[in-house]
Amino acid sequence: MEAELDGGMRLMGYIDRLDEAATGELRIVDYKTGRAPQEAFEGKALFQLKFYALVLWRTRGVVPKELRLIYLGEGELLRYAPDEAELAGFERTVRALWQAIERAMASGDWRARPSKLCGWCNHQAICPAFGGESPPLPEPRDLLLSEDAVLVTAVDPSTPLTA
Repeated sequence: MEAELDGGMRLMGYIDRLDEAATGELRIVDYKTGRAPQEAFEGKALFQLKFYALVLWRTRGVVPKELRLIYLGEGELLRYAPDEAELAGFERTVRALWQAIERAMASGDWRARPSKLCGWCNHQAICPAFGGESPPLPEPRDLLLSEDAVLVTAVDPSTPLTA
């Protein structure tokens, strides 16, 4: 799914499942293979679903009735019912994140944010947080797709990837 917000910011994502009732009510469902988060981290887990809810709201004009995370390994279920005011606030958050990304792109200042997960990372040798030096960033114009580039949006897993 895709939506363009005022100001040209384009949002895109792939929903695992979208249920639509005969009444027009929508439910967004996302499946997770990992463990369900502790209660203190549920908000962070719902970020992705709020993103999808924002896109649906902006494309269809309908606030989803329910956001649902299903943790397959444990059979845990996390439900959340957003409202229009919350999605408007979330849209401001997404805009602020995008503005921060644009500032980082313009300045080249991409600060490392060390965490417990750094122990799993294979890029410590080039990470400033570990004394490394990041490789130079490409110029923004070099990141644009050329006319002969191919954008693949979905691939059947049984199809071999060939040139």
